[in-house]
Amino acid sequence: MNRTILSIASVVLLLAGSGALVGFSVERESNARYERLEVDVVKIDGMFFVDAASVRNHIYANDSIAGTHITDLSLYDVERWVRRIPAIDGVEIYPGLDRTLHVRVTQRKPLARVHTSDEVPDFYIDSEGMKLPLSPHYTARVPVIHSSSFDTAAEAFALIQATAGDPIWSAFIDQIEVDGAGRLTVVPRIGAARIQFGDTRQIEDKLNKLLVFYTEHIKRGNLNVYKRIDLTFSDQVVAQRYY
Repeated sequence: MNRTILSIASVVLLLAGSGALVGFSVERESNARYERLEVDVVKIDGMFFVDAASVRNHIYANDSIAGTHITDLSLYDVERWVRRIPAIDGVEIYPGLDRTLHVRVTQRKPLARVHTSDEVPDFYIDSEGMKLPLSPHYTARVPVIHSSSFDTAAEAFALIQATAGDPIWSAFIDQIEVDGAGRLTVVPRIGAARIQFGDTRQIEDKLNKLLVFYTEHIKRGNLNVYKRIDLTFSDQVVAQRYY
């Protein structure tokens, strides 16, 4: 009987001790403060629209982080501060066991730059087809679309999206002009010809015809004798020489 009473007393004391330790741990963590901020920016294709310093500055403008109670800082608020940077795509925020607040961000990827007029600032269109403001610190080497508006640039952007994954066409297209009827004129990085592309119907057929044309004339060494290449005719390429 005495042994049973001693066993029960031991269990009670053990539970009481465990409760005290848990209570102490909870109280200690509730008073814990962040000691530092760590920012990681994922690089994409050598682009530098966002750097760690700018992310830190956006956070520091709202909270110094170091010295802030962990329980007082809303991770949702931190994400909201970071997303004020236009070029930010994804944000991952988590507190580390070392009392460091970790912030990991990804960047939006521009595929084209749009020029509408000399009075209106240029802008990028990203991989999701959304507007992206220019950066004062970095310029992306992407094709330039000349169009009257964001909406009229859509036809040209469809061509850029269709060729973005191909290293040949990505390196080939320098500029695209969109006229009032939505017809496209491609200005290439090689050769002197302007390419009448028309609309984006049958993109693959038009690109295949153009590839055959350029391949043949590069072999002959006379690519610069043409000033206009027309892909709008079915099953043929019409080329106009300089006279």
